[in-house]
Order: sequence, then C-alpha cells, then structure tokens
Amino acid sequence: MKAFVAAMVSLAVLALATPNTSCAQQVLKAGSTTAGQPTSGLNPKTGQLEGISVELLRAIAKDAGLEIEYQPMAFAELQPALLDKKIDIIAASYGVTPARQKLVDFTDVYGSYRDMLIVRVDDMKAYRSVADFKGMSIAIPKGSAYVNALQEAGANLTLVGTPPEAISELEAHHVAGVVDNGLQIAYRMRNNAHPDLKIVDSYQPIQEAKLAFAVRKGDTDLLAKLNASLMKLQADGTVRAIYSRWGLN
Repeated sequence: MKAFVAAMVSLAVLALATPNTSCAQQVLKAGSTTAGQPTSGLNPKTGQLEGISVELLRAIAKDAGLEIEYQPMAFAELQPALLDKKIDIIAASYGVTPARQKLVDFTDVYGSYRDMLIVRVDDMKAYRSVADFKGMSIAIPKGSAYVNALQEAGANLTLVGTPPEAISELEAHHVAGVVDNGLQIAYRMRNNAHPDLKIVDSYQPIQEAKLAFAVRKGDTDLLAKLNASLMKLQADGTVRAIYSRWGLN
C-alpha cells in the first residue's frame, strides 16, 4: 500500500512538473512584404515591419489573444508560403480576387484600392485603359493580380520584386510605365522625390480590389477569430485611426 501511494505521489509530481503542451499558445506566422507601404513594409530606421495591414493585424492579435510572428518576404512568395504552411496569415496588399478565392479564404474586408499607372512626365499620351498598353513596356511586381490582364492586352512586361524596383526601371528608361496597387503608387509618389514621373489621371483601372487578410482554406477557427476582432476594431474606430496615421481616409 505504501508503495502504491508513493507511486501515485510521484506521478502527481511528474504531472505538475511536465508542461501541458496542449495549453501552450500557438505562435501564428504572418507573411508581409518588405517594400509595400502603406500596407506593409520595413521601416528603414527601425528595421521593423509597419503599415496598415501589419498594424491592424497586431491590434487584432492583441484583442483576440493571439501571438503573431511576422515573416518578411517578397510579394510573389506570400501565396506559396501560405499554401505550403510556412505561414498562417497573409498581411499585405494581397487583394481579394476570384482566382485567389479558389485557393485561400479571406477575412472580412478592411479597405479597398485600385490599380494606377505612372509614366514619365514627358509622355503626353492620354492613356485610358489597359487596351492602350499593346506593345508598351511595363514594369510590375511578380505575383500582382494585374499581370494576366496586362499580358492579355499585349503589354511587354518586366517582372520585378518590389514597387520601388518597378519605379527604378521607369526612371532608368528601361520601361515606359508602371502599373501597380494604387495605394502603393500614391504613397511612393507622395513621400519620395520622383520629379520626372507622374500618375496618369485619365487611366481607368483594371479592377477595384478589396483588402482582407488571407488564411488557408478550411482554417475556420482562425478566420472566425480574425473576423470577430476585426468587427470590434472597425466599430471602435481603430481601423480608421490606423488609416489616418498613414494619411488615408
């Protein structure tokens, strides 16, 4: 009997000393781009990720009690990383499109944007739509939702890694224009010195896109948590405040 009691006490002590791994909080990995401000990018002074998508996900994580680890990567790597389970969430300007909806699940929408065209200031052509791009050389980041439409229009594409690289191609006269996410183009043109470039106001966008976080198909629990907190943060003004910090309404 004494031996039995001693054995039970030993088991109890062992149980208390052994970490309960089932209660340990899972660290979720979020993929974000490094040069896609105002949605996501590295702050050159701090080396930390910043932007609307990044800051909003941080606020959601705080509200939902989630632990997030951010993984900086190129835009073209985001979707493959999510599908290969290298990350759990995409927090960047990865807009909602029918093609992407077949591969991933999106949260509720927290913003919108359209594509924009920039050219050199001495280009006087009145570009009105993607139909005007036949034979035109255009730089665009790899993985962009606009690639297929530009190819179908007959544009000659130069695929680059980031929006700044696309702008550099235009400034170096390697291409005649840049088409990209309008939030990013407007931010770059507003906050960086590009006196030889201009946004083409007459250009009608390929599509209006919605901003949302992406998770893997079937990850319903995570999706529900993100949506619940997102709804609260939209209602209490947090989302609006984050946009305002980046100079957007």
